[in-house]
Parts: sequence; C-alpha cells; structure tokens
Amino acid sequence: MPRPTLPRFHEIRRAALIVGLAALAYALAGWASLKIAGYVAGVVAAVWLAAGIGAVASLRFGVAGVAGVLLGALAVYSRVMPAEGAAFLSLGAAAGAAITGYLPRHLPPFSATLDYVSSVAKFTLVAAPLGCAVSAMAGVASLHYLGILDGDAALRALWVWWLGDLLGVYLIAPLLLTASRWDLLPTHKAARLEALVLVLGMLLLTRVMMEYAEPLRPAEIVLFVLLPTVLWAALRFSVTGASVAIFLAALIVLGVSLVSFGGLTAATTARDVFALQVSMVTMALGGLFVSAALTERRYSEMRLDMLANHDPLTGLPNRSYFQDFLGHALARAQREKLQVSLLFIDLDRFKHINDSQGHEVGDQVLRVVAGRLDEQLRADDFVARLGGDEFAVVLMHPTTSRAASRVARKLLKAVGESFKVAQRRYAIGASIGISVYPDDGTDANTLLRQADLAMYQAKQRRSGFEYFSDELNTVAQQQMTLESGLRQAFERKELALAYQPKVDLASGRVVGLEALARWLPRSGGIIWPDQFVPVAEETGLIVPLGRWVLRAACEQWIAWRDAGLNPPPVAVNLSPRQFTDARLIEDIEAILQETGMDAGQLQLEVTESAAMENPARTFDMLDALRQRGLHIYIDDFGTGHSNLGQLKRMPIDALKIDKSFVNDVLRDGDDAEIVNAIIRLAHALNLRVVAEGVETQEQAAFLKQGGCDEIQGYVIAKPLPPDQASALFARQFAPGELEGVPPELE
Repeated sequence: MPRPTLPRFHEIRRAALIVGLAALAYALAGWASLKIAGYVAGVVAAVWLAAGIGAVASLRFGVAGVAGVLLGALAVYSRVMPAEGAAFLSLGAAAGAAITGYLPRHLPPFSATLDYVSSVAKFTLVAAPLGCAVSAMAGVASLHYLGILDGDAALRALWVWWLGDLLGVYLIAPLLLTASRWDLLPTHKAARLEALVLVLGMLLLTRVMMEYAEPLRPAEIVLFVLLPTVLWAALRFSVTGASVAIFLAALIVLGVSLVSFGGLTAATTARDVFALQVSMVTMALGGLFVSAALTERRYSEMRLDMLANHDPLTGLPNRSYFQDFLGHALARAQREKLQVSLLFIDLDRFKHINDSQGHEVGDQVLRVVAGRLDEQLRADDFVARLGGDEFAVVLMHPTTSRAASRVARKLLKAVGESFKVAQRRYAIGASIGISVYPDDGTDANTLLRQADLAMYQAKQRRSGFEYFSDELNTVAQQQMTLESGLRQAFERKELALAYQPKVDLASGRVVGLEALARWLPRSGGIIWPDQFVPVAEETGLIVPLGRWVLRAACEQWIAWRDAGLNPPPVAVNLSPRQFTDARLIEDIEAILQETGMDAGQLQLEVTESAAMENPARTFDMLDALRQRGLHIYIDDFGTGHSNLGQLKRMPIDALKIDKSFVNDVLRDGDDAEIVNAIIRLAHALNLRVVAEGVETQEQAAFLKQGGCDEIQGYVIAKPLPPDQASALFARQFAPGELEGVPPELE
C-alpha cells in the first residue's frame, strides 16, 4: 500500500496565503455590508458583498478558499453576536460558498470568466441561488434557534438574506472573475472617451433624480438610470466592461441610500428593500447575460476570422492573410522609406517523409516546422504558410544591403535540427528565396514571384538561400517559353526519338538500344534534352512526355520487327516523377497491349537516386514490373546513395556505370578503382554491367579487361535516327573497330 505523501512547504505556504487573503477580503466586505445595509437584527444585510468574495474564493481556490471564508465570517460575526451564533453563521456562509464554487466546476462546459451565456446561466441561475439559499437558511435557522429572531421576523429575514447574498455574488464575483479578460476591452481613444461619458452620465442622471424626484426611491434610480447604462456598457464593452458598470452602479445606489437615508436600516420599509434588491438583481443579470451573449458572438466571429485567415493545421496565417499583410507592409514601407524582405521557404525532403510515413506524420512535421519558424522571428515579423510545404516570412527594416541573410541562416539552422515524431527521429532541410522591396518589385505578386524564382535557384545550387537577380528573371522567361513550346510540340509532332546502341564486349554485337527524346522545332535546329527535360520535370509535362517516348519506342521496335530486321531490346528512361506516378504500371500495360510489343524486349532505366528515394515503394514497383516480364536497369549508378542491403534485394537486371566515372578511368586511379569495384559488386549480385559514355578504344579495352559486360557511347555511335540505327543491328564489332562510328553513319 503506498504511503501518503506530505504536502511540500511551498504548497503549505500557498494554501496559508490563500486562506489569509480570502479571510481578510471576506471580513472587510462583510463589515462594509453591515455598515451600509444591515437590515435585520444587525446581522442580516440587504446587500451582502462578502458573498461575492466567498463565491470567487471557492470557485478559484477550492478548499483553501472555503477555509478563508469560514475564518472571515467568524471575524465578522464575532463582533456582532455571541461566539456560538458566530460559529453557526460562519459554517452556513462557508457551506454556501462551497456549493457556489463547486457546482459550476462540475457542470461542464463552464468558463470562469463568464464570457458564455451557458456559463453565466450555470453560475447565476443555478450555483449562486442554491449556495445563497443554503447560507440564508442556515443563518436564519441559527438566529431562530438562538432566540434572536421570532417566526415572523425569520421569514422576512430569509428572503432578505437570500437576495442580499445573491446581490453580493452578482455585484462582486463577475468583477473579480472577469479581471483576467481586460484584453476584451477596447483601448482606442474613442472607446475611452465613451466610457468616461458613460460614468459621468450615470453620476449626473443620479444627481438629477436626487434633486427633483420626490419621494426618492433607490429602486427607481436603478431601473431608470443605472439599468440602461449597464446595458449600454454590456453592448459596447464586453463582459468585463459590464461587470465594472454593474459594480459602479451598485456603489452609486448604495451611496445614494447612505447619503439620503443613512443606509438600509431597520427603518427602511420592507417594500423599498425588496424593490431595491429585485431591481439590482435585474440590473446585474441583464448586464451579465447581454454582455456574455455579445462576447460569445464576438468569439464566434473571431473563430470564423481565424478559419478564414489562418491555416487550420499550423495555426499560421494563410495565403490570403499573407497577401493582405504584405500589401499593407509595402504601403507602410513606401510612406516611411523602409525596406521589406520577403523570404519564400520550401522544405527539402518533405515529400519523401509524407509519401513514406503518411500524411499524419507529414502534418506533424509541418506543425514542428511552423513552430520553429515562429519561435525564431521577432514579434513584429510575419510568417505564413502558403500551402503544402511552402512558407513565407515578411521582414520590415531600414534600408540595408542583404539585411535578411542573418534571419535566413537562423531559420535554416532551426529547421535543419532533427526532431522526434511518433517515436522516430526525422531531419529535413529548407531552401529560401529572398526578394527585396523596392529593389526587386513594388507589389506583392511581383515580390512573391521573384522570391519563388530565387528559392528554386537555392534548391538547385543546394546553397540554402539565394537573393533574386535579373538573371533569374531571364532564365524564368526562357523556361516559360520552353514550357509553352513543349506543350505545342506534342500537337505539332515535333518530337522524335534517337537510338544509341549498346554493344556486348564479349561478342561485339549490338545487344540493346537506348531511346532518347529529341525536340525538332519547326523553326529549325534542335533543342537538346538537357534543356527541355528539366522544364518538363518541373511543370509535370515529363509524365505525358514519358508516355510518348515509351509508345514511340515500342511502335518503332514493332516496325523494325515487321521489316524483318531482328531488332535488339530497346531501353526507355523513367524520370523520378514518372516513377512515383500511380498510373505508371497501368500506362505501360496499355502501351504494350496496344502496340503488340513483347515485354521481354523492353528495358526500363531508373536512376539510382529515384530508386533509393523511397525504398519500400521502389521494391513494390520494380517487383510489379519484373512480374510483367520487363527488364530493369539502374541508371547513373555510383552518383546516388545506394544502400547495399537494399540493392541486394532489388528485383533488377543490370547496373549502368555513370559517365562521370568512365571519363577519367585511364587518368584517375580512384575512378578506375570505383569502376572495377562496381563491376565486381554487380557480378557478385548476378547483375550485368553497362558502362555509359565510352568514347575511346582505350576506355573500351579497360572496361573489357575489368569484366564489364556492355558499353554504350560515341566509341560505337552517337544517338542515331531509326533508319541509321537499324544498320547496326546485324553488325559485329571487332575489338579494333571500337574507335567510333563509321563515317557513312555519321
């Protein structure tokens, strides 16, 4: 059985402080109430302000607050009656306070700041009446038991006590409970002036009634002067303003009673006391309910505004809010001669996490990144999520060259730190593009476009961040021209295929062809793949381009076969974008079926980096392709980040050594060792090896000596049109012939 733990010293000290302060506040409020509104037997007040103190103490501090109420009540009642009676009345006060504080906490949902109608109803119509009833009944019963009140007086004392306690709760508790929501009060100059006019109006109208109303009844002041002003405050100044207005109104009416009649005493008629209590209860309830309803509506509007202008995932401002803010920032910068730096942030490697781990983990990653960006910026800086894994930061500063560099480095460092999500540690990076007002543009759309261009430059260079320059705009215009022309090239049939042969080093025969796309615009000349393929990748045109290449290669192979030329297998490159396309297998099957192509004669080349980006998906995709009879080659091997364990399990047929290693294989010992190691590794895994970019007989001889299976490059032939490529099908290259393509085929 576990041993109970003793409270710590600081907990004891805190509880003692709460008890002491609650007792002191209750005693002072009780003493003031008896002085101003003591009505029955010197102990029953028409307005018992101490009940409000007790309700707040119990609601906020629980048992410690109730203990403070008990001590405070003892201090008050001990001055006006015997100890036994004081004890009974104090226990009743503590019990009433406990009920008033306990019930709201156990009637969820409840807001202690009384800014929802349901919370006001639970507090003012359920908890407070029950708690005050318990206190009143216990007190009256004690006074009757002690012989201080007879039967008739006891009934009158009961309703006076109950309404007096209720008034104390309604007047004091809202003021204290809503003190934490001063932020809801309008702070502009016009609002302050309006509040001052409201207070002065309350005082002036009250003074007018005191001067001209005959006979003067405090209840009339409440109904005709103070109630309208309290409702005005509730409409204009939220629940906090209404609570202040209710308290001020109570002070005014009690002050009038004290000045005009010497307070609420035994000489005051029961009718006047009852009228005053009911009118003040009506005033307090009206103000609280109206203000709560309007505050609740304001919260709803704020939530709608939040949904309209903020990203629901990260809580950051969204693109719409960003556009508005940037527009205002540029206008201010123009007036005050300031600079505005716009940082466009795109996450690196986020797509891999999102695809491999699922959107739930991806969403958590975005929340982590958003929090880190927000933490690194100053209070007057602005960060927004534009969508996907794109963020933007707006900095306003005096005119300074490259002022955003320090912030960009700080953001890159913060984003780059690893973090843990779902029991797994992740690390991502970011690329940042920066544009500056007024140097790079004077409107929001231009600055955003320039920062986007700079971001892509940073991503390509892997430099972290880049500033916009005019050269980037020129490149962007060229890319737009290429994109537009490429879209038209499909319709105009300006695309063609060239075929580069692959030769088996053992037999000297052509054992394969690689199909390579060429763009032949009507204006003449040729646009090479290194110009239009990156644009196709970026714009998504690579998917239809890849389908076209696959179909055209299959149709050409069928044409060669039907012409009796016995063509070798043909290879087609799959881009990283294609390799992640969910329709890839479906497209390949459809093309094979429609063209009649033999799947065993089709080779698919996938770059090493694309294959290793998402190993789990790669295995599934390659396995599905192999099951359909296709042959898989890993292209550009040696330039990526292969995991040998994963490479061993991959369902592939061959590795292609990247041209960068072949170029210096005769001059660089390291490259030679790398090439030989790749050949040995491939053969150990029962894979064939193809060397790309072989340009000299000496390179071919080195590769043959090292055990390479096939070569491809200018030493055999450059990429050739179909009619010239077919001339090599039956040819057998002798070792001495691998010096370049014969002149008649050039």
